[in-house]
This record gives sequence, C-alpha cells and structure tokens, in this order.
Amino acid sequence: MVAYLGLELLLVVGVVLGLAQLTLAALSGGTGSLPTLPVLLLSAVFCAGLIGTQSANLGDDAGVARELAVFGIVSLVLGLVCYAAVRLFGPGDPPQLTAMVALEATVAVPLVVAGWRWISVRYNLLDFTRERVLILGTGETARKVCRWIVSDAPGEFGVVGFADEGELRLGTVLAMGVRVQTTHETLPSFCPPRVDRVIVALDEKRGSLPVRQLMELRLRGIAIEDATSFFERVSGKIAVETMLPSWLIFSEGFHSTRLKVFLKRATDLVLASVLFAVTLPLMTLMALLIRLDSPGPFLYRQDRLGRDGRPFMLMKFRSMQYGAERDSGPQWAARNDPRVTRVGRVMRKLRIDELPQLLNVFWGEMSFVGPRPEREHFVRQLEQTIPYYGMRTAVRPGITGWAQVQHGYADSAEDALEKLKYDLYYIKNANPLLDLWIVLKTVRVVLLGSGAH
Repeated sequence: MVAYLGLELLLVVGVVLGLAQLTLAALSGGTGSLPTLPVLLLSAVFCAGLIGTQSANLGDDAGVARELAVFGIVSLVLGLVCYAAVRLFGPGDPPQLTAMVALEATVAVPLVVAGWRWISVRYNLLDFTRERVLILGTGETARKVCRWIVSDAPGEFGVVGFADEGELRLGTVLAMGVRVQTTHETLPSFCPPRVDRVIVALDEKRGSLPVRQLMELRLRGIAIEDATSFFERVSGKIAVETMLPSWLIFSEGFHSTRLKVFLKRATDLVLASVLFAVTLPLMTLMALLIRLDSPGPFLYRQDRLGRDGRPFMLMKFRSMQYGAERDSGPQWAARNDPRVTRVGRVMRKLRIDELPQLLNVFWGEMSFVGPRPEREHFVRQLEQTIPYYGMRTAVRPGITGWAQVQHGYADSAEDALEKLKYDLYYIKNANPLLDLWIVLKTVRVVLLGSGAH
C-alpha cells in the first residue's frame, strides 16, 4: 500500500503541474513563466487530502468507492479554500494562474485518481509490487497472520504457504486455503526464488527455531521478520496477544526527549487555539441547543484517568439525558443508546461533543493527539483481562488518536482490546508526522460520521 500511495501522490503532483502548464499556455500563449513554488504548494495540499482519506485496501471495492467519494469532497473543499485564499491575498497575475489551477484541480484530481484506481485494479497493473511471504509455523499465531494477510492486505502480500517442523502435514490446508509447503530443514532449497520474506510465527520459539536455515536465507537476501514486528509494520497496530515482554523491552520506540515533549506541547497549544477560535460560534450554538433540547447543564464533567494514571475532570458537551447513570452506574456507550438525546445523537455523529476538551488541552491534562482517556471503573476491569492495558497511560490522553481514526468508539471489552493495539502502536511510534496524519484522518472520520455512537 505504501508503494501504491506513493504512485498516487506522484500522479496528483503530475496532474496539478500539467494543469498549470495548460492554463499558463491558455492565459499567456506560452510566453509567461510558471510560478513553481505556489503550484508545488497547491500540489502538497491535494496530496495531504489524499493521505488523509486513504484507508481501504485494494480488495475492498465498497471501501475504495467510499474513500474516493470522501476524497472528492475533501478536494472540493481544499480547492475552494485555496482559490479564495489566493484571490484574496495574492497580488498580480501568478496568483490568478494559481487560483484557476486550484479550481480546475478540484475536479481533475479526484477524477484522475478514480480512473487510475479502476484501471490498476481491473488490469492488475501492480501485481509485481505484492511481496511473497512464507509463514514459519503452523500454530494459532501463524494462522492469525495468514488470515490477516488474506483478508486485510491482499494487495500488498501473497502467502506462498506455511513451513512445518516435519513432513507429516505437507500439503495440509491450515487457513484461508493456504497449505503447508515445506519443512524447516528444506527452507533454503524451497524459498529462493519463490519467497521474498519469511515471517517467523512460532507459538514457542525455544528449541524449534531453525537458526541455521534462517541465517542462510538471510545471507541470500531474503527478509526475515518476527510476526509481531510484521503485524505492527503493515497494520498500524501491535498484536498484544502474541507480543512477548522481551519484544516490548528490546524493540525500538517508546523514546521521549525534552525536545519532543516541548514540540508536542507547543503543537497541542497551537492546534487547540486555532480550533477553539474557529469553532467558538459552533460551541455557543451547541450550548444553546442542548439547553433547549433537554433539562440540565450543557457541559458534562466526568472523572477520567490521565497520564501515569492521574485522575482529571474531562469536559464534554452533554449528549445524554441528565443523570443517565444515576441508577445504573457506569456503562459502555452503545449503538442507538436510548439515553442519548436528539441533539446528542448529532453531536456524537460529528464528534462535536468532544470540543470542550480543548480546555483540558489548555490546562495540560490532555494532548490534541493521544489515546482516549478512560474511566477508572473500566480501566480497573480491563486491566484484569487485557494484557498491557495499563500502558495506555504512559502518555497524555488525546482529543483524537490513532485508535479513534482507525477503529472508532469502544463499547465492549473486545473493542477495547482492538483499540489497545492501535494505542500501543501510537505510543511506540509517536512523532509529529504521525500526529499530522491522524489530524488529517480525523477530518475524514468527521465527514463520514464513522465510528460514532
């Protein structure tokens, strides 16, 4: 998917540059000079829109169609904003050219990307980019890896087969129609040239890892990767069910410096200030509508656990009936929850109820991006059943986060486990570029209203 996205980004840049050249020729008869920097900046804006709306795999036709529709809307908004900004603040003829290109790109870029997607998938133009993998192991971990690749990443990987310790199960189908193709002993003769990568997915490595054969394959240029690291790299989450404490201790990541902390806090304050200024009229309207829709205060305060497990008071617009948990006690938010008000249902769909948490960001209790803060009642329950759940509090919680844009709300212990995988990935790999990507994908989530209860 990374190679595919890279090609699409080059395609977007090419379309914008091509439009600029054609528009320049139409306006000046080919005698003028192209304003390279403004056009490249405009290309970067549309590339950011494409990255922010990227989510579906190539085998999911409905997901790709939905993704392209959202990209079309985002492109329209971005193009109109760029057009208005250039016309208002850009003097002279070059800004006039850039403004016209911005309008043209709102239509041309989504159409070209959609056409490229259709042609490349229909005619399998990028099959050569699929990496051929062999799964070393035949236990539950190996089967999980196979099921995930076939169902979630068929455009990126092709599973050649499994490798077992002995010959007894050769030819046996283990998962998703994939068979045991070789043994540990015959790995060096089987893999080249059929295999690009071997994924080590043994349930128990001690005494069963074919070290000599793997070393020989590695020296011959075949990539060797642990299942946990592979899953993290390609799925954007960490498989806590198969993760060993040793992997967690020795893996790279989870690194923080004073400079990173300072930049994170500065970014939080800038983003929170801009969003607060932009949404202040909307928040004022929401406060009025909440009071008119149901009795009770328009703000809802709730104890949550922050960094290092310290409690703080989370601020939200009230989306449920006042006193909804007075008799029942803490409950998971559910789909079509009868406690949610009419205004609350709309707010949750568009994530407007989260806006007062900007105050928590200003007070230093939250970040703009990070794991969502949970209630202590649920945290204590989940810590008993989900390994590593307490690690979520290693960083400040956020208004939006990697788990929110990838998975949505959690309304069960199973959802909480899935979101933990994304949260640990974020904590391990947090950086400014990942934060920017999450902010862009949050825009997509709000436009679709996905994941909201």
